[in-house]
Parts: sequence; C-alpha cells; structure tokens
Amino acid sequence: MPNIFFGRTKGGMMEFDEHESEHLKVVRAKEGQSIEVTDGNGIMYKVILRSIGKRKSYGDIIEAHRVEFPSKSLLKLYIGSSSWDRLRFVVEKAVEIGADEIVIYKGDRSRRDHTRKRRKLEIIIRDASKQCKRMLFPRLHLFSSLKNALDGESSNILILEQSGMKIEELQVDFESSYTLVVGPETGFSESERDFLKRIGIFLSLGRRILRFETAALVALSLFAFNMKKL
Repeated sequence: MPNIFFGRTKGGMMEFDEHESEHLKVVRAKEGQSIEVTDGNGIMYKVILRSIGKRKSYGDIIEAHRVEFPSKSLLKLYIGSSSWDRLRFVVEKAVEIGADEIVIYKGDRSRRDHTRKRRKLEIIIRDASKQCKRMLFPRLHLFSSLKNALDGESSNILILEQSGMKIEELQVDFESSYTLVVGPETGFSESERDFLKRIGIFLSLGRRILRFETAALVALSLFAFNMKKL
C-alpha cells in the first residue's frame, strides 16, 4: 500500500511533526528518498527527505499541485460525545466516506466529554485521510453543547431519529449542503429535542433501531454517494 504523509510547509521545505516522524520510521523511509506528502488542504507535494529525527523531520519540496478542491455543497456530521471507542470509529469512517466537516458536541445526556481531546481527534482524522488518500482533510469543530454547535448553522439540518420522517419521503437537493445530527449513545434530552424541532427535520432510516454510529454512517453514506463525495 502506498504511503502518504502529512507535513507543513516551512519556506521551501516540508516539516514533519513527531507523529509523522514516527510514521516515517515505521515504514523505514530513508534520507534522500522521494515521498508523497499532503498539507491537508488539497495539495499534493513530492518531497525528498533531508533528515528524519525523533521529534521533527524535514524534506525538500520538489513539486506541488492541487488535487482536491473545496466543494460548494458541504456534508457535515454532528456527533454527540459518547464512549471513546465508538466515537473514534465513527470519526474514522466519516473521514473515509467523505464528510466535509465533523462536529463533536457534549450533549445533555453525554456520559463522556471528549470535546477537549482535539489533538487526539485531529490525529484520527489525519491518519484516516492518509489511509484513503484524501488530500483535503475534513474540518473538526468541538462544542460544549448542541445549541452552541448548531448556532448559526445555515444548511439543511436533518436529525437522525427512528421515530422521524421516513427517508423516502424527504425531498432532497443533493447540490445543497446538509447537516446530519446524531445524539450521543444515550440520546437527546427533552430540551435538546425541543430545540431541534425548531430548526430541523427528524429523519428515520427505517424500522430498525440503530446505534448512533450505525445511523450516522448509513445516512452519511447515502448523502455522500449522491453528492459525489465517495
């Protein structure tokens, strides 16, 4: 499997942090070797490694060209903070499927608060993007509440809820932007439901009761496919 690395430009050079330096060592990259690097903003670089260190590594940029462009129609996923393993899984798969933005909020009924783990979540997004050769990384946002997270949201808001409108009855324009909202594993509070009723549509994916991560990925896949993000 080809290896893609993440780096930040520094003058005419590429700088790799400790996480990427470890990746370089794991795959036994050598100084003088040519590698492919992305900055997470849609640009692919050809880089010749100059030095591989414990905390920092460097390379010379030989070529650079844009391979991915921001989309006018955005697909956003809002996830209530839940158990770490399940949250990690859904974030990783959301990257692969094509979410443009990933928002994690602390719900009223969240048993865990992972909104302070920005660095860990960014690493998950980075590694998942590299694995699927995604050069334009999804943006990560963290909020202390659902209301704060959705404040000012202007795209179509769909709340995944088994008792909501049947998905086949929904009128969808896949050239528009959509926001998919899932609660934490313990669900929404009554005050959150009242708030969501005023700003969005509750949407059912079928007769089965799905875990929050399953519902998120099923809906995300449906929209990503039709919005040509897969």
